[in-house]
Amino acid sequence: MSAGSSPDIGKSNVKSFIIPITRPPTVEIDTEATAAYIRLREGKVARTEPHKSKKGLVMLDFDAKDNVIGIEVVGRQEFSIRELIKQIPVQASDAVLNRTRYVSADLQPA
Repeated sequence: MSAGSSPDIGKSNVKSFIIPITRPPTVEIDTEATAAYIRLREGKVARTEPHKSKKGLVMLDFDAKDNVIGIEVVGRQEFSIRELIKQIPVQASDAVLNRTRYVSADLQPA
């Protein structure tokens, strides 16, 4: 995607599947950029797909095996991780979500 362009949200290629999350996610919050990155698993991002959401722009990061490893939320001052998880192809128990870590981050591109 070139600088300044935005993804075509209407043409997402995200498959319909559920990825179980067994480790607590880490939410990196950048208040200046009004963005958050939810790291579900460690791994290298192989591709990123837009995902329709009622919560603003949401991008899903996948690894080479098509596992969702991260979620970027852009343009939201507030969001509930539980509500967001319900809208994407991942499944996490309350016990896992209760241990979510929140950290400050600079998510703006260099």
